[in-house]
Amino acid sequence: MPEVINKKVLVIEYPRHNETITSKDYTFRIVAIPGVRKVEMSIDEAGWQPCRQSGDSWWYDWSGFGSGDHEIVARVQFSDGHYHTTERRFFTVENHRFAGEVRRFSPARRHETGSRYERMDGMARKYVVVAPNQPGVLRQLTQLLSQEGVNIDSLLLDTHGDVASFRFLLERENGLRRTLESEGFHVVEDKVFRLSLHNRPGELDQLTRRLTEHGVAVKYLYGTSHGQTTNVVFSVDRPEHAADIVKEFDQRFVAA
Repeated sequence: MPEVINKKVLVIEYPRHNETITSKDYTFRIVAIPGVRKVEMSIDEAGWQPCRQSGDSWWYDWSGFGSGDHEIVARVQFSDGHYHTTERRFFTVENHRFAGEVRRFSPARRHETGSRYERMDGMARKYVVVAPNQPGVLRQLTQLLSQEGVNIDSLLLDTHGDVASFRFLLERENGLRRTLESEGFHVVEDKVFRLSLHNRPGELDQLTRRLTEHGVAVKYLYGTSHGQTTNVVFSVDRPEHAADIVKEFDQRFVAA
C-alpha cells in the first residue's frame, strides 16, 4: 500500500478559526509543503498579496486595519503553474483604538446579504483529497470509499506535479472526513454549485458572462451532457455573489 501524504499541502496556521485579534499589527502564518513556487493570501475578498518565506513557513504582515469581522484565503502555486486554495478562515478584530480603513463584513452587510447565504446552504458538498501522484493511491482511496459504503455523485482527478487531487461530490457526509484523515489523507471540504443547462450553443457563455458582470471568478468547472441537458459543477471565488445567478439559471431551466 503506498504511503499517503500526512502533511497539509497548505494550512493557515494563524489566525485560528474565529480568533479575536486585539493588537495594532498582526502577522499571518501559513505553512506549505516544500518546493512550491509561491504563496499568496487574500483578505476580505481583496486582491492576492504575496507572502514572504522564512524557514518552513510563509508570512504576511498586516496593519492599518479596524475592528470588525474578516476572512482570509490563501493559495499556493506549484512548479507547474497550478494553484491550490484553502478554505475561508474567519476571524474578528476588536481594536477600537486603532481603527483604520478596511473592508469588513459589518452587521448591516450581513443582514443585506443574508438571503444569499441562505441559498448557499443548498450547495453541494465537495471533497478534495490530496495525495502523492503515484501508482496505487487512487486504488487506496476508492477501496476506502467502497468499504465505507460511500456513493460518489461525481469524480474529477487532476495532478499538479507530484501531487494528485481527487475531487468528488457526496450525497451525505456521514463522518467520511474523519475516516479519510485517520488514514493519512489530507482533506479539504468545500461547497460547489451544481447547475443544469440546456445543451445548446451559447448557454455556458451566458453563465460565464453573468458571473463576470458580478465580479465572480470561476476557480474550476466541469460537466457532462446527456440528451438535451448539460450538467455542470463549478466553484467560484465569491459564492455569495454567484448565488443569485445560479438561482436565475435554475429557474430558467425549470420553466423551459
